[in-house]
Amino acid sequence: MNFFKKITNSISLFFSKIFLFFDRNIIKKLKERDLLKRILFTLMLMAIFVIIGTITLPGISVTNESGANSNSFFGILNTIGGGGLRQFSLVSLGISPFITASLIMTFAQTKLFPPIHRLYQSGPAGRIKINYITYSLTFVFAIIQGIVIIQSLLKDSSNTSYIKISIDDKFNNTVFVWIVLPFILVAGTFFSMFISELITNKGVGNGSSMLILAGSIISLPSLFSSGWSLWVESKIGAELFRGLIYFFAFILLFIAMVFIISFIYQAERKIPIQQTGVGRSKNVKDLSYLPIKLNPAGIMPIIFASMLITFPMLIVNLIHEVSPSSGTRWMIKYFALTNPLGLTIFASATFGITIFLSLQQSKIDKIVEDFNKASTFIPGIRPGEQTEDYLIAIVLRLAVFSAIYLTILGSSQYVTYILLDHFGKTNFQSVIISGTSIMIITTVSIETIQQIEARKKAQNILKASKKDQISNKDFEPSNKNQENSGSVLW
Repeated sequence: MNFFKKITNSISLFFSKIFLFFDRNIIKKLKERDLLKRILFTLMLMAIFVIIGTITLPGISVTNESGANSNSFFGILNTIGGGGLRQFSLVSLGISPFITASLIMTFAQTKLFPPIHRLYQSGPAGRIKINYITYSLTFVFAIIQGIVIIQSLLKDSSNTSYIKISIDDKFNNTVFVWIVLPFILVAGTFFSMFISELITNKGVGNGSSMLILAGSIISLPSLFSSGWSLWVESKIGAELFRGLIYFFAFILLFIAMVFIISFIYQAERKIPIQQTGVGRSKNVKDLSYLPIKLNPAGIMPIIFASMLITFPMLIVNLIHEVSPSSGTRWMIKYFALTNPLGLTIFASATFGITIFLSLQQSKIDKIVEDFNKASTFIPGIRPGEQTEDYLIAIVLRLAVFSAIYLTILGSSQYVTYILLDHFGKTNFQSVIISGTSIMIITTVSIETIQQIEARKKAQNILKASKKDQISNKDFEPSNKNQENSGSVLW
C-alpha cells in the first residue's frame, strides 16, 4: 500500500508541477497578452465557420461543386456569403442576406427617407432601432433567398454553370423542401452573423469582412491548382518549359494586382488645415492634414452592385423554373454578368454606388461641423459653406476616380470570360483571376494588420504607463525614508 501511495503522490506531484509550469509560463502570459488572445480567438472562429461550411445540409447530395466558383450569380453569392454554397452547407447563405439588408438601410439613412434619417441622427438609441430593422430585413431576405436558391438548384437540370443538388427520397416532401431547409439556411445566416459580431467585438478586424475573406481565401488553392494542371501538369520538353513560363507569369500577374490594389487602398489626399489662436502653425512643415482616401468607398460598391443584380436574378430563375417563358429566358441569358448587357448594367451600378457611398461615407457635413467647433479652417478657404463646397468637390473628384477604378476591377473577370468565350479558349476560364476576390483579400488583410498594429501600440502605451505608476510608487516611499532619516539625524 505504501508503494502505491508513493507512486500516486509522485504522479500527482509531477502533474501539479506541469500545471504550475503552464500556469506561470503560458497561461499567465496569455492572460497578459490581450492582443494575442484576440488573434487566436479570431482564427478559431474563422476555422469554425470554414468547418461548418463543409457540412452539407441533411438529405442533400451535391454535384458539380466547382461550378460555384464560376462567373455566375451563384459564384458571386458563394464569394460574398463566405464560400459555404460550394458544398451547399449549413451556412450556404453566409452573410449575403445581411449585406442586402445593409445595402437597403444604407440608402434609407439618407435624406430621401426622412424617418430613417431622423433615427440615424438621433444618436445611439436611433441606431439600435436601425439595427433591429436591419435584422428584420435580414430574416425576410434570408427566407426568400433560401427558397429561391433551393428551388433553382434543385429544379434546373439544363444549366451546368453552377452546382446541382438532389434530395434523398425519404426527405423529398413539401414540408422539408419548403419549410425545413429554408429555415436551416436562415439559422445558418444568423449563426454567421453571430460569429461576425463576436469577431468584431472580441477579436480583430471587422467580422463581416473576415468571413468574406475566409470565402475568398478558400478559392485560391483551386485557382492555382487549375493553373498548374492547365500549363504544367503532364507536359514534357518544350511544352513544359513554356507552361512554367505561363504559370509564373500568372503568379506575377496575381502579385501585381495585389500590389496595385494595396497601393491605391492606402493612398490618401492630404488637405492642409490650421487652428486659430494658439494652435495656428507658422511654418508649412508644422501644418496638420485632413486625410481623405483615394478610394473612400472601399470594396463595398462592388459587393453592393453584385447583390443588387444577383437577388432579382435569383427570383427570375425561380419564376423560370416554375413557369418557363420567353421573357424570363431572355432575362436569364442577357442579364447574366457574362453577357455584354448584364455586364454594362453591373458596371453602371458599380459606378453609381461608388459615387454615392464615397460622398456618404466621407461625412463632409460632420467634418465641417467639427471644424467650426474646434476653430479649424483650411488655409485660403472660408469656414462654413465654402469649406463644405471645397471638400465636396475634392471628394467628388476622388469618387469619380474610385468609380472608374472599381468598375474596371470588378468587371475585369467578366470581360476576360467574354473574350475567352468569343475566341473559343474556354479551357482558360478556370484560371480567370477575380479582381473582386483579390481586392477583398488585400483590403481586409491590410485593415486587419492596421488594427492589430494600433492595438499593439495601445497595449505598449498601457504597459509603459503601468510601469511608470509602479516606479513612482516605489520612488515615493524611499523619499519618505530619506526625509525621516534626515530629520532624525538633525
